Amino acid sequence: MPANVSFEFSIAQKKYDEAKSDEERIVALQDMVSKAPGHKGAENLRKDLSRKLSSLKNKLEKQALTNAKRSGNTINIKKEGAGQVVIIGLANTGKSTFLSMFTNSKPLIAPYPYSTTKPEVGILNYGGALIQLIELPSFLEDHDLTPQIYSMVRTADLCILIIRDGLISELETLIKTIESKDVFITKKKPRISSTKSDFLGISFINEQNLLVPKTQAIDFLKSSGFRSQNIILNQKTTMDDLLLLVNPRASFVSTIIVSMPFTRNIKQTKYRGLIDVFDLTQKDEIIEKIFELLEKVIVYTKKPGQKADKTEPLVLKKGDTIVDAAKIIHKSIYKNLKSAKVWGSTKFPGQVVSRKYALKNHDIVEFNV
Repeated sequence: MPANVSFEFSIAQKKYDEAKSDEERIVALQDMVSKAPGHKGAENLRKDLSRKLSSLKNKLEKQALTNAKRSGNTINIKKEGAGQVVIIGLANTGKSTFLSMFTNSKPLIAPYPYSTTKPEVGILNYGGALIQLIELPSFLEDHDLTPQIYSMVRTADLCILIIRDGLISELETLIKTIESKDVFITKKKPRISSTKSDFLGISFINEQNLLVPKTQAIDFLKSSGFRSQNIILNQKTTMDDLLLLVNPRASFVSTIIVSMPFTRNIKQTKYRGLIDVFDLTQKDEIIEKIFELLEKVIVYTKKPGQKADKTEPLVLKKGDTIVDAAKIIHKSIYKNLKSAKVWGSTKFPGQVVSRKYALKNHDIVEFNV
């Protein structure tokens, strides 16, 4: 440990040494991280503290989930439809109002806090594609359901953060709370990957993207359990990026922010230039953005000489092809497919395309078998 740690750090260290529970150790470690020296000589100390903190959080979350399952107090909801979207916000920010406006759900809307005590599920119909919206309780800290809430957020396809009147202070409190659980809203998953190497040691592919000394990066990765790996750097890589790479709890959730107009409306903007912020009155824009971030497309089918059937569209992943669409309909169509005609994204209506043609949102396709 560096000799020039502050008096405040030493106090936090003493609290950690004297802690009698993992909860107390987490509080002390968070305090130590915030008070650790910022100079280069203390880098290993900061990394070690971060690893210990991540390990303890992971341990407690697993214990909480196990206890919840034993007691039967679980809130896990199976994914259905074109995507699962979770709605999060502090108490009394209008989550239930949002859910009732955008879906068929009729949750309890009350003026007192924590009126939502269990997840409320509604279905948003986007042109025939059914999207599952789930309002989560505001138990974001220190509650029996807290670990399960974050477990749902981690596996969701999209997160909607609800705030009042465009209050940035409220938004930052919400984001800070969520990201303290290693669920990242303002960070993107680093474009870094690791593959097993046939040789002992750590090597870097695209090493020119490494923005920290190579020996320092190798020492850090070895201390995190890496032994024989190729680290593929597809972006400029800092120590923060490597910390995210080795953090087993880190998850990254696509997000939009919706401001509920309690006293005033706001214009659409972006938070930190990263996340779209909408006013509740922008209902159509919100729905379009939800579907866009789910990275799905709606495709309609038609039979020769007939109109397109728009009652039950195909819901495909963005980038899916004519072949992918045929697989969903019937294996005989897929096996015997020769070509298809497409209306919508092609240069002219009814253009004949190949089996590998990537379909776009609201395309109409006629299969030729």
